[in-house]
Amino acid sequence: MALIWKLRLTDGSTATAFAAEEFKRLMARLDPLSSVEDAVDDPDALAIGLDGPLAAPQVADPRYDDGIAIRVKDGKGAITGTNPRSVLMAVYRFFTEAGCEFLRPGLDGEFVPARDSASLEVDLSETPAYRHRGICIEGANSFENVANMVDYLPKVGMNTYFTQFFRPYEFFDRWYRHTDNPFFTPTPVSEATVDSFVKDYSDMLARRGLIHQGVGHGWTAKCLGLDANGWYMTDNDAVDPERRKLIAEIDGKHNLFAGFTPNEKQGVAINTNLCYSNPEARRLFIDTIVEYCTTHHEMDYVHIWLADAPNNQCECPACQATTPSDLYVDMLNEVDEILTQKGCPTKLVFLLYLELLWPPKTARFKNTSRFTLMFAPITRTYSASYETTATGQMAPFVRNKIDLPRSVGDSLTYLKAWQALFSGDSFVYDYHYMWDHNFDLGDCALSRILVEDIANLKALGLDGLISCQITRCHLPVSLGQNLMGKALWQGKLDYEAAKADFFKAAFGADAPLAQEYLETLSRLCMPEYCRQERPALDPEAAAGFAKIPGVVEAFMPIIERNRKLPDLAQARSWDYLAQQAPLAVLVGRMLYARATGDEPTMKALWEEIKTLANRLEVTAQAVFEAPEFIRTFSRIFRKRVFL
Repeated sequence: MALIWKLRLTDGSTATAFAAEEFKRLMARLDPLSSVEDAVDDPDALAIGLDGPLAAPQVADPRYDDGIAIRVKDGKGAITGTNPRSVLMAVYRFFTEAGCEFLRPGLDGEFVPARDSASLEVDLSETPAYRHRGICIEGANSFENVANMVDYLPKVGMNTYFTQFFRPYEFFDRWYRHTDNPFFTPTPVSEATVDSFVKDYSDMLARRGLIHQGVGHGWTAKCLGLDANGWYMTDNDAVDPERRKLIAEIDGKHNLFAGFTPNEKQGVAINTNLCYSNPEARRLFIDTIVEYCTTHHEMDYVHIWLADAPNNQCECPACQATTPSDLYVDMLNEVDEILTQKGCPTKLVFLLYLELLWPPKTARFKNTSRFTLMFAPITRTYSASYETTATGQMAPFVRNKIDLPRSVGDSLTYLKAWQALFSGDSFVYDYHYMWDHNFDLGDCALSRILVEDIANLKALGLDGLISCQITRCHLPVSLGQNLMGKALWQGKLDYEAAKADFFKAAFGADAPLAQEYLETLSRLCMPEYCRQERPALDPEAAAGFAKIPGVVEAFMPIIERNRKLPDLAQARSWDYLAQQAPLAVLVGRMLYARATGDEPTMKALWEEIKTLANRLEVTAQAVFEAPEFIRTFSRIFRKRVFL
């Protein structure tokens, strides 16, 4: 029975207006026989927005905390939330309850089944388990890649996007310059073009009411008057002599930090620390933060991070008399005092990372409400999930010779030490889909770890996750991305049930076969081997690697018969399996050669893999990033896994 839906908006926000647009768009796909009309004064119309006939759940702070309420029957009722972005999330949730699934970013990731909308009945009121639910830009991106990700976030219940740096230039420069992939023609973009991208993203976020976070790395470079656009090498001579003395003193020199291969002539500005005990350096650092926060009101949270490289803290006597974290907290307290005087409400995010994993000895935050703790365990393993009972040890702090934690238990020890000093807002900034997804050919091992991690965040005293990840991490399937949103909303997600639901929507009638295939690949490729947590020569691992080509070959007929399904989202899901298949075969063969000690074959296959990965990016650009895949797998050829 064709139903005429009548909509009445109950507030004038742009996010509510966009929610109504999305309702109309998705309803036209769900039930083409229905129609949607605006009905401003009709009391029986479906009310969408704030202050309507249906009360939203109570939350601590409606600006930052989401909640949704839906009561719809016979085309009437209300859809509301605690803030405008929650209204948008509630609209997407209504369609999810109707059987829709948002499988991956982009319109070809929307599974919308045909239904008689007159039969739809939804009645729920919910608040998410966690306040912080978002993604940070990383990798190599086109404008469209990031735009699709921003659009995707509220569809799966996430509320935050983090446009890293003052200008996230490098993430776009990598893509448009194409220095890593010979099958593309370079089309470099200017800084002004990237600024226009960021302006558009800011508008997109505002239209959806999403939380905008910014900066992070770059403050030290900015203080030195240098490029803070990315991890670019800069000549030491380019630093003004008056500011060069502000650089951290290491071995008696004030040079930009060049990392593991010291370079007397060049270094990376954003990887370089300052002498934080120097009054001039402190004043520059503090004033730069204040100026940014008071002129960028579009930012809800501004991240204040130090250098993005370990073991380059200042060795002058004044700095050695204290700790990096003590100096850091003291400076942030000064920033807070000035922002408070100026009436600036911007939240400041401080970082537990590298040397800042060790808590301060004496300094404490004075205004806890200004600050949010961000725990960034970048060197943790993804072979084990967070456990509330995990135990470990904190390594001694030895200036410029720190030993970073690898195990989950050791990593959490640093968090607990900070939590003993700070009890305010917090979240984890983790890297599941930055690198390690490349080691999991089926996305079924890493996605399980992710869901388990999220389930334990509350018990660990953390109020959510911002995922530091590449944007194009959806090959062969976007299971982890979809479940990330659901798990952050629900807290303790039934992984097996949610996985089965995802596969059913993504692959249709043969979903159980697709699920079994990808689960098998995840098991056989043994990601912990690629993380160098098993010996290089490993008969057990080799036995699994040897089976991968046969598993792929046996499944190809099933893939081929599904590549032309009538539903675009499902057809595309099968097509991505087909495109990944040759790569999975080569990876299996290469890992087998390595695990059996056949180095010549391993090296030859690695060259084939790099070429194939670059070609795959041409046809699957939206879901696969070849350079990061190649960089990640190249780790297995060296002893140092990370940092």
